[in-house]
Amino acid sequence: MTKEFDVFLSHASEDKDRVRKLKDSLEAKGVKVFFDETTITWGDSIVEKVNHGLLKSTFFMPFLTKTFSEKGWTNKELNSAISTNISRKSKILPIKDHDFDLDTKYALLNDILYQVWPKDEAGLPEFLDKVTDAVVGLIEAEKQPT
Repeated sequence: MTKEFDVFLSHASEDKDRVRKLKDSLEAKGVKVFFDETTITWGDSIVEKVNHGLLKSTFFMPFLTKTFSEKGWTNKELNSAISTNISRKSKILPIKDHDFDLDTKYALLNDILYQVWPKDEAGLPEFLDKVTDAVVGLIEAEKQPT
């Protein structure tokens, strides 16, 4: 199956300002990102677009926050990604907020290495560079023949 997106950014709308910074960093390095506000346009079926994005993305990157865990929509996206990850058709790249308790909220993600969004804004540029460079490396590795 041909992938249209490198990364599907899943997030609660309340976290959009922070996740947008990650999207911008990824796109600046040529990463093709599914991000709701730029991929879903007026008149589109949200459900169809999200399902398309989930199926056509190589990596699923949830931004795990308290708000994320309380939303029905983000949990549906995550459940779909976990199901796809089990069959190894996709890979989950979690980012958790600095104060989010992953262990009590998402036990199924306990064995997946994650990144932690910095508490201090001063650490954000370095964090974004690190995550973006890692994603670019993963995309390049995916393109290599096995």
